[in-house]
Amino acid sequence: MPDAVAPAPTDAPATEAPVPTAAPDTAAPDTAAPDTATPAPDAPATTSPPPTTETLVPWTGAHHPLTGLPAVNGLSRLPALAVKIGNNDTRSLPQVGLEAADIVYEAHIENNVTRFLGIYQSQLPERIGLVRSARSTDINLIGNLKNPYFAYWGSNEGVGAEVTAAESVGTFVARSTSGVGQENFVRDDARGASPFNGFLNAQGLMAAATGTAPDPVFQYGDLPASAVPAAGARWSTPNRQIDYVWDTTSRRWLRFQGGVPQLDQNGVQLAADNVLFLYVDYKVSAADFDSPQAVSTGTGDGWLLRDGTVTGVVWGRPFIANGWHLADDDTDEIVELAPGTTWVALAKLGEGKVLDLAEATAVTG
Repeated sequence: MPDAVAPAPTDAPATEAPVPTAAPDTAAPDTAAPDTATPAPDAPATTSPPPTTETLVPWTGAHHPLTGLPAVNGLSRLPALAVKIGNNDTRSLPQVGLEAADIVYEAHIENNVTRFLGIYQSQLPERIGLVRSARSTDINLIGNLKNPYFAYWGSNEGVGAEVTAAESVGTFVARSTSGVGQENFVRDDARGASPFNGFLNAQGLMAAATGTAPDPVFQYGDLPASAVPAAGARWSTPNRQIDYVWDTTSRRWLRFQGGVPQLDQNGVQLAADNVLFLYVDYKVSAADFDSPQAVSTGTGDGWLLRDGTVTGVVWGRPFIANGWHLADDDTDEIVELAPGTTWVALAKLGEGKVLDLAEATAVTG
């Protein structure tokens, strides 16, 4: 609310002091009139109203599990939806519906480029794309979402067998271009040739979904005490450069890819409230010898970028059903995220760099 403005004081009417009058020349003693003037009346006091203040009442209701944001319009009871989304090259751009994801995981695929796994729960866009094929990395990543739905555009035979095995033990509910729900996967020739034109009717798919909402996989709360200012961070692979730069106006991390802003389907730059670098090991997928597979259990180093700062963290996740435990790498205190969306870079050790102001300015131009 704008600050209240006090009214200007009202000027008192000008009152001229009377001129002293000499005493008449009489037999009375020759006494001069006192050299005084009648004081002007004081201007009426003007009292400014007290400044208007806005009291923020802490939210005591429910919070969305995958963002930590207040569920002011009520909680979604739907299970989470994980969607494999392309980012191979410019033919994958712009992505559709990616900005609505609560969490976005980004991992290496073939040729040292990356692909997204968008996790949706607090909100569900009508259309998501470009939908691409599953990878071995995805299976363990979503094992902590309480039997989510996993939407992808097919797979090779080896990954397909891994998906079937994971689904059979309740890790997720698989939905693809064959079987139940296949009518919700469509190709749009306006986006070019296959495989760069696949879309998911997310709301149609989830209309028949059963199950429950996930538990949180991160903790949300205050800024870590050891956080230090940071202008941005960079993830570099042999074939890709990804930058996140802190924007003081929106108070979010703006995403750049290949040195240019990465935009959504509406021309709005993709951004996140948290960016989490998790340094993980990669191994060759047993299902596809050309495909790297991120190892997302165990422990490792990383960085949390939030609120214009960076904090060094140690991440831990003993089993795929566990959420992510983040501890300060100096104090061992629990590290909490800012409420909001989170993008997770599953990077190899040595691929990350914290940007100073000059480097971040060079990115934004």
